Amino acid sequence: MTAGRRSALVTVAALLTVLLGGCVAVEVPVSGPAPGPDAPTSTPPPAEASAAEQEMARDVLDRVNDERAERGLAPVEWDEELAAVARSWSAEMARTEQLRHQDMGALLAREELSDLQGIGENVFQSTGPVPAGTMHAGWMRSDDHRVNVVNPGWDRLGVGVHCAEDGSVWATQQFGRTTGSDLPAIATTTPPPEPLVHPEDDGPGCG
Repeated sequence: MTAGRRSALVTVAALLTVLLGGCVAVEVPVSGPAPGPDAPTSTPPPAEASAAEQEMARDVLDRVNDERAERGLAPVEWDEELAAVARSWSAEMARTEQLRHQDMGALLAREELSDLQGIGENVFQSTGPVPAGTMHAGWMRSDDHRVNVVNPGWDRLGVGVHCAEDGSVWATQQFGRTTGSDLPAIATTTPPPEPLVHPEDDGPGCG
């Protein structure tokens, strides 16, 4: 890295605060959905996504599948129901100005997600505008979040991005495991940080 490039990165870091909430994942036990963390038990109605927010979400999906392919994992398919949940949660976090997870057990109990036996979530917040690549790279560089991104137990993904009026960016990745799917068990061990296919802070943004 050149000295000029390093200086530019330090300047950006001083202007932006990027926060990642710890990932969570639950699977349906024999007795029913597992209890979630201390979080709201319902998600607000689905939020409408702008064209820019939709483009960012799809870009994150493509990056996730590139990472999975590099590690010999099957791709995750876009799931619009999970995307609706993710969009709503990102908007709710922005409204309350709180980076947190929702009640995962309650999510699994929802009728529109009844074909899922497991669900996982990553959340993200930046105080200023950032491109899709920054969200993805942040999740991949975090041990807790990488567990979900390259987890062999997921086969579906919905991404919701919310570009707030104050310039902050909020995002949610909602992973799912289809009931009866022939997949490896949902992994709980931390995958290695390398290879990292998309380390770049690039891609579509809110503007």
